[in-house]
Amino acid sequence: MIHMADARQVITLNNGVRMVFDAMPGLRTAAVGVFLGAGARHEPADRNGLAHFLEHMAFKGANGLNAREIAEAVEARGASINAATEYERTSYFVRCLSADAPEMLETALSLVFAPSHPPEEIEREKGVVLQEIGEAADQPDDLVFELAQVASYPDHPLGRPILGTEETLAPVTRNDLYDFARSNYAPHRTVISVAGAFDRGAIEDIVHRWFDSREPLAREFLQPPGQTGSAVRTEVRKLEQVHLVLGRRAPSATSDDRFAARIFAEIFGGGMASRLFQEVRESRGLAYTIDASAEQYSDVGRVSVYAGCATKDAAEVVKLTSDIWAQMASDGPTEAELARAVAVAAASYAMAAEAPAARAGTAAYELLTFDRLVPVEEVLRRIDAVTADDVRRIARDCLAQPAIAAAVGPKAGLAAAEAFVSG
Repeated sequence: MIHMADARQVITLNNGVRMVFDAMPGLRTAAVGVFLGAGARHEPADRNGLAHFLEHMAFKGANGLNAREIAEAVEARGASINAATEYERTSYFVRCLSADAPEMLETALSLVFAPSHPPEEIEREKGVVLQEIGEAADQPDDLVFELAQVASYPDHPLGRPILGTEETLAPVTRNDLYDFARSNYAPHRTVISVAGAFDRGAIEDIVHRWFDSREPLAREFLQPPGQTGSAVRTEVRKLEQVHLVLGRRAPSATSDDRFAARIFAEIFGGGMASRLFQEVRESRGLAYTIDASAEQYSDVGRVSVYAGCATKDAAEVVKLTSDIWAQMASDGPTEAELARAVAVAAASYAMAAEAPAARAGTAAYELLTFDRLVPVEEVLRRIDAVTADDVRRIARDCLAQPAIAAAVGPKAGLAAAEAFVSG
């Protein structure tokens, strides 16, 4: 089956695998990727970190090549390969010269669907991941967001760390790796996305060879996070600053309000002209870093404010954040604020749409999230259609949700997070 959107074309195989072709005339390079609708959210609780560990192990050997041979095969062509594990997706992607796109896709596919998982590498790589976990724990601005996930989605996969923990990684076996891939890397959750300049026929031949014989699997239904009350998670650290995340539930990635939520976050704390930046940093000098973001998953979302500030200023930063949020819920944005936020969102999206790697990733995201390609013009139109009333409604609806907060730093500053939740 063939589907068109923009100049992009999607071909769906009988078993559900989708190929996206996004030709960009005039380029000499390509971005090729294997994108999977499975990630940390699909793990069993006692194997938390399995999806991320599987990504690590894929590079240790695949399709008859060892780790060094994989790296040399890619770099000998001047290409770069990488991978990423998220809560709902895992991706393997390569940037390369056009002539090398078929071979690089073959390499990426082998990492996903023909890994060897050398037994002697498993325990060694667990040590590497434990170092990664330790590094993240040493970064308070990373740790505070991990605590915010726990506060937001308790007893749910979204509330567990993508990297896992020492306790959950220790029992992971080679069979666990194969079982996860077999259960979750289903044809209908697999997208092969190519953007730039490439030999389409050669790409299609490779995809057919890898997938024509794969059987379709039943579609799964994710359990959405339940409604929870207010929550706060804190950790005492000897630091110069207290690091804060303050948030509330917000529209999901599939909600009609997803664009309005992003515009609200932009006006609230998205840039140097945002209200939080101007009030907290520029006018009062209370924080070097303060910003707002809209994190969106398939069935739930959150608007979060992050700030790093001196312990003595934490209470004032939290109060100002609450006051500005309430003011936006009451009065909404000014026309100038709305126009600026719409312009920023539109420009960011349009700029990304000119880079092959971003285009390949966006196409895969759209298919895995919406089951269709979304034309650039449609996205820009939806951004432009956001009104001041929409932004005010989002701010108000978020305030009606239970507050969550996380804090890392000196004990004296942690009470500010508790005040956000109780106030």
